[in-house]
Amino acid sequence: MGRKTAVRALVKPELIRWVREDAGLSIEDVARKTGTKETTVRKWEDGIAKPTIRQLRLFSNAAKRPLAIFYLDEPPRKFSALKDFRRFPGGFISDPSPELRLAIRLAAERRQIALELAEELHETPERLSIGALIAEPVVDVAWRIRDFLGITLKEQGNWRGRYDALNAWREAIEKHGVLVFQVPGVEIEEMCGFSLSEILMPVIMLNVKDAPNGRVLTLIHEFCHLLLRKSEICDLPNSQFQSEKSQIEAFCNAVAGETLIPTVALLQSQIVTQHDSRTNWNEAQLKQLAKDFSVSREVVLRRLLDSEMISYSGYKSHIKSIHREYLQKPSTRKGGFAPPSSKALSQLGREFIRLVLVSCYQEKISTSDVAEYLGVKFKHLGKIEREVMGSSQIF
Repeated sequence: MGRKTAVRALVKPELIRWVREDAGLSIEDVARKTGTKETTVRKWEDGIAKPTIRQLRLFSNAAKRPLAIFYLDEPPRKFSALKDFRRFPGGFISDPSPELRLAIRLAAERRQIALELAEELHETPERLSIGALIAEPVVDVAWRIRDFLGITLKEQGNWRGRYDALNAWREAIEKHGVLVFQVPGVEIEEMCGFSLSEILMPVIMLNVKDAPNGRVLTLIHEFCHLLLRKSEICDLPNSQFQSEKSQIEAFCNAVAGETLIPTVALLQSQIVTQHDSRTNWNEAQLKQLAKDFSVSREVVLRRLLDSEMISYSGYKSHIKSIHREYLQKPSTRKGGFAPPSSKALSQLGREFIRLVLVSCYQEKISTSDVAEYLGVKFKHLGKIEREVMGSSQIF
């Protein structure tokens, strides 16, 4: 018998090129992932040759795209939903990684799913009833946020669990129609978080590789972006726009810090009132303040600097020490095993999951759709349902 001829995929070369570029893959990347040569990939894009079905499937997996996208009539219009993203201090991105591109696309896709489900359920998504201007005093915006979200200093002072602060701030924001997702696959050096400042169901994305208290700062920072209704990508070269962006970033950082540790509360805290020096702080004191306000030590240091209670050199020295400590403990950034149900709750948030479950209750979508939207197997749906809805109605 003769050798069986591999079946070729009848796809357009412009779609092969678009998928590769949109996913942030080089020709070398595609060749390696599909087990072929760079010259062969170039032939695919030039229309001289076509990949086999197996090669196309490998390409699809590498690009994190459905196979069907290669069979569109033409490349989709360039997706540009990213409004803002924060990076770990010192990080720099010349071009988003495939993982970050995927996170951006998934955030937009999940938002669209949520909008469609809400429409099917005849629910009207809440619009943010507050806003902010960069010319406003930081203190005014911060107190407006606290009042809007309903988080009191007394409640904040009672948080003790590692995730208490993150869960409380997240839940308060989600109650006002904001979708808060978390992404697991992007390096913290590339992205701490980003936001999609849409009128209905805006999105905040957090990086699960960041510490819980670090995510709290990012969450409030991005919420401030939503109030400003500003849309910009944070890695553009120096320009007039870059200068404006820097002002916005500084403003959002200041608002986030003031929201999490109001100046009045900081100056009245026992550690500060009993401190015998305005500038010299030790690690134990910084850790205690961080614990009292359920924030990171970086936030504490920034608030002390803003309040002129630590010198700039002292601030920089402590920050460098914290970053060295962070880099020396990579194992703390990987996280342990979490059940699929817990991962779904962490990554998707209660509001998104609620919309999916209620849509299933009202027979707008099937149980298979629920499993697909939540990214879990059917056997895990019961636990998710009980956690979000308080009881089991279907699963």
